[in-house]
Amino acid sequence: MLQTADKIDCFSLPSDESGDGNTTYFDVPQPAKPLRVLHLEDDDQDAELVQTTLIHSGGSYVFTRVQSREEFQAAITNQEFDLILSDYGLGDFDGLTALRQIRRISADIPFILVSGTIGEEQAIESLKSGATDYILKTRLARLPAAIDRALKEMAERISRRKAETERQMMEIQLRQAQKLESIGRLAAGVAHEINTPTQYIGDNIMFIRDSLGELMSPLRLFGQLVQAARDNKLDPELLDSAEAAIKTADLDYLMEEMPKAVEQSLQGVDRVTKIVRAMKEFSHPGAAEKTKVDLNHCIDSTLTVARNEWKYVANLVTDFDPNLPPVTCLPGEFNQVILNLIINAAHAIGDTLNPQTSEKGTITVRTRQDGDWVEVRIGDTGSGIPEAARAKIFEPFFTTKSVGKGTGQGLAIARSVIVDKHGGTIRFETELGKGTTFIIRIPISSKGERQMPVQESNQHIQGNSHS
Repeated sequence: MLQTADKIDCFSLPSDESGDGNTTYFDVPQPAKPLRVLHLEDDDQDAELVQTTLIHSGGSYVFTRVQSREEFQAAITNQEFDLILSDYGLGDFDGLTALRQIRRISADIPFILVSGTIGEEQAIESLKSGATDYILKTRLARLPAAIDRALKEMAERISRRKAETERQMMEIQLRQAQKLESIGRLAAGVAHEINTPTQYIGDNIMFIRDSLGELMSPLRLFGQLVQAARDNKLDPELLDSAEAAIKTADLDYLMEEMPKAVEQSLQGVDRVTKIVRAMKEFSHPGAAEKTKVDLNHCIDSTLTVARNEWKYVANLVTDFDPNLPPVTCLPGEFNQVILNLIINAAHAIGDTLNPQTSEKGTITVRTRQDGDWVEVRIGDTGSGIPEAARAKIFEPFFTTKSVGKGTGQGLAIARSVIVDKHGGTIRFETELGKGTTFIIRIPISSKGERQMPVQESNQHIQGNSHS
């Protein structure tokens, strides 16, 4: 009978054959490391039967047997295991309680119940609680295969989780790469947007400098006139000189134009400040956690940053809901979605314009609250989405743009951000020859996300066309 020692190493089996008066052993194929098994069993004979069954299956094991709640807790706290085998009934302790304890520590380690008393309802309850399998002690021949299956499932689960983690990391890197690409692309446009107000700020400052130079002579003469009046020594020649200086300086013109120059300069400073602030908000990495933001402000900042992308091909119409509540979202990633859709709208309009005319299209951006949801609509007067492309536009690397004009990632990232990260929907309405409108819906809070309509959640990939 096996003793209740803490560990029993089992690596080979004795043979009935003998030679030279010595016991010979069959070699058992061995893994790189023996399987570390925590065996929760309070019956010596059952423990021996389970462990002998596994030994005869040809595996390599290191068993650690425990018999009580305290020993089990100490084992899982101080050691690492590859597999846990547990009886169901253990006096004042049971396998289901042990299962719940280990699942608080690890969701992956296989946990197999080996019992002679477990019923169907108990077995179902244990599987729902996270048990990998259950084996009756009267059918221990199934145990080696159950262990092999459990280990394979664990390896596959870990592999899938690793692949999912890598996929998520690639998505994050891809989004950041596109954001940096967008910032680089927008840099020239932003520089141009800043250059325009700074030019007339500089022109106005030079005008004010020259005007002040012209005012110096009249001001000096006025000072002399004031002093002469105080001394009761007004000189007609001094009055003539002052009058001539006023005519030369064109004082009426300067009094009218200098305030205008100051006001225009202040407007230019405000314009530059708005552009710089918008660029800073757009390019900021953003919070890792969702935060409540003013969605109208986020959209307005993005439109400011992207102005050079649309101003030559479209007029912009904004219709923001002034009563829109703060929305819980990832502002940096939401801004990227808006930018992608605005650039797409500008390109769609640009492809339809006649370069011989000055006619422009229209981009319309609207926000509305709809119960626990916020809806953002971005429409353009472009050519619409071709029928053959409508089912594919959210697929990665799919694009209808010419080579060098699009990577096919913009809408794929938009879908990932809105659907996967915000629990929202993104769809489109399009009509050939008239344009396309993208409709984004995101919950105002987690409560809104839980109330997401089922019929709409199934529409986020394929857009709707209408006539």
